[in-house]
Amino acid sequence: MLTEISREKNSTAGVGNTEQSDRRAYRTGDTPAAVKVLGGTRANEKRFNISSILLWLAIAALVMLAIPVYQGHWYKSGNGWNYFSYWIGIIGSVMMLLMLLYPIRKHAKFARNWGALRYWFMLHMMFGIGGPILVLFHTTFHIKSLNATISLSSMLLVALSGIIGRFIYRHIHRGLYGRHSDLKELQKSVNSSQEKINALLMDAPDISHKLKHFSDLALTHEGAFSTRVWRFVTLSWYRRKLTAECSGDLRKAVILLAKSQHWSAHEQETKWHEAVQKVKDYLEAVQEAAQFSTYEWMFRLWHIAHSPFVWLLGFSAIVHVIAVNMY
Repeated sequence: MLTEISREKNSTAGVGNTEQSDRRAYRTGDTPAAVKVLGGTRANEKRFNISSILLWLAIAALVMLAIPVYQGHWYKSGNGWNYFSYWIGIIGSVMMLLMLLYPIRKHAKFARNWGALRYWFMLHMMFGIGGPILVLFHTTFHIKSLNATISLSSMLLVALSGIIGRFIYRHIHRGLYGRHSDLKELQKSVNSSQEKINALLMDAPDISHKLKHFSDLALTHEGAFSTRVWRFVTLSWYRRKLTAECSGDLRKAVILLAKSQHWSAHEQETKWHEAVQKVKDYLEAVQEAAQFSTYEWMFRLWHIAHSPFVWLLGFSAIVHVIAVNMY
């Protein structure tokens, strides 16, 4: 590994050219093609961190809004055209009704020219979040009747099911609205990443052994059902733990090499980040390939369970609206 890092700057082979383009990409924030496939760039990590921060800020804001609404300081829950809560309940219900346009656009032949499917999916997710939130504020977080309890429970069940489906979806598709992946493509990602780290780890047998052990453990289909379930659940934790271990080992190796090569502190840090990124990309590619088939199976089961929940929500919402306006 140490020899390879010291030769990177002067390499003229195809792999060397790729490494140079990767280094430029890391400095400028661009995404090299090979890493785009693997989805493990620092730019992606920054976007993920920003998204996580915005998500938690939004949740905190909703909680701050919910407290005075629950206490009845802003408006009261009631039925009728003159109640604010009535109208936000109507808007939330309409938003959830419009969510059905996505499966219509996806499956109905007459709707194929309604525009790009990805935008309908985006609308489906936005309304799937906004609609239930408005309905919750419509109730002022109080349940006063049996039919309201059934309707609200059905809505929360569908919303929770949608969140679970979105979590599974992201593991078998490229990007938020991307195309469906396949196992062969993921295996190519593993092979490509393996080629990138082979030369890097040539002189680091300890790290190489750890990575091989992770690959063998992740990709094996042996063991009892409970063992396979445990392996699936803990694989992500094990990957992060191994990434941290390899990061520390690579740090020590680069420090030793930096002394002999007289690297500056900035150059030493850059070399270390490049080495860690290659290892991280490899581990992520192995995990994706290992868990892909299971997530596909889970997504098929989710589809079977999600549809009845939607019909239950629709029926209970109709009953709720009729009951509210009759009584």
